[in-house]
Amino acid sequence: MLTVACVLSDGPTYKREHVERLRGQVADHLSQSYEFVCVDDSPLSGWWAKISLFEPGRFTGRVLYLDLDVTVVGALDDIADFPAPFAAIKDYQYPMTINSSVMSWTAGVADHVYAEFDSSVPDRYPGDQNWINNRIPRAVRFPRQWCVSYKQSTLSDYWPEDMRVCVYHGFPKPWKVKCA
Repeated sequence: MLTVACVLSDGPTYKREHVERLRGQVADHLSQSYEFVCVDDSPLSGWWAKISLFEPGRFTGRVLYLDLDVTVVGALDDIADFPAPFAAIKDYQYPMTINSSVMSWTAGVADHVYAEFDSSVPDRYPGDQNWINNRIPRAVRFPRQWCVSYKQSTLSDYWPEDMRVCVYHGFPKPWKVKCA
């Protein structure tokens, strides 16, 4: 069965209400059976808590991950079932890398992201997605129109009909504005 996961870490930005907001959006836009899991037991803090998604044995089957600050606006099934062992968004600012706001993978294929993580990683990499990209350098990217940057789309008026997820990387957060 599919697992839909999010991460709730310590800090003032995200709260349990944001988990429930995402849970409701997933229920509205995913037609297949799934289990919704909030990873809130990571020993890592901040965005590094996302690395715990790849802890060996945490999940089985296919995993769809969504950041708490995305807005689901379309069908998620194609993202969840994307035909690649690991897939993510092409980063909006650095297109040779990934953005880790939306990812899908087959449990087990990326266990090394967690297994190879040590206390020196946060000093060597500016964020979780940089570490994930380094460990999975040939990650397949979702079609551009599926996961759209709120910032870039607001500036360019690019709102594709086939958009599935509006990604709010940085600020503003989605609960402060409305996705077009």
